[in-house]
Amino acid sequence: MAQRPGWLTIQRISLFLFLACGVALLVYALGFITDVYLFYAYGSKVLVDFYREMQGINTGLLWKAVLIIIFASVLFLLELGKHPAGKFTVLLVLIMGAASLLCGASSLALLAEARHQYTGLDLRSLNRYIERGAIQYRFSTFTYDLGLGGYALLLFSSLFMAVVVTRNAFTVRETISDKGTAHEKK
Repeated sequence: MAQRPGWLTIQRISLFLFLACGVALLVYALGFITDVYLFYAYGSKVLVDFYREMQGINTGLLWKAVLIIIFASVLFLLELGKHPAGKFTVLLVLIMGAASLLCGASSLALLAEARHQYTGLDLRSLNRYIERGAIQYRFSTFTYDLGLGGYALLLFSSLFMAVVVTRNAFTVRETISDKGTAHEKK
């Protein structure tokens, strides 16, 4: 079996990183409001309103993660793991990369604002349930911090993928020979 050229390995890594980021963000979105469900069940009106707002944010995060997974799947279907991109594919990659950057940046802003709102909540209405042992709750911004890190990784992986695929499209030429596919640098 022929050894893969270095450019292809880096391109494949960028695609897998992009896909893995989308899957991780999907898992994150599925568990995003698990901790604050108690606000809906046991909290004051302010906590219930916060829960409902987080429900809306969660829906957006879920659809953004699905969109990233669809983007990554399309890139794999276009066989970018095996070949350099053509003109149409580069344009598609740049559009998907820009959309992914926009999704990541908007999600970072939403999560930062949600984190800020969470830190300002009055959680005293939960105390009587905690004291009775009916619920267990501890103030923590870990969920929001995890999301901020995940969406920062999405920004990095989107940019990395777009740059690598675009670079390879312009610097790597693919030629067909009698022995199969040979890759040459321009």
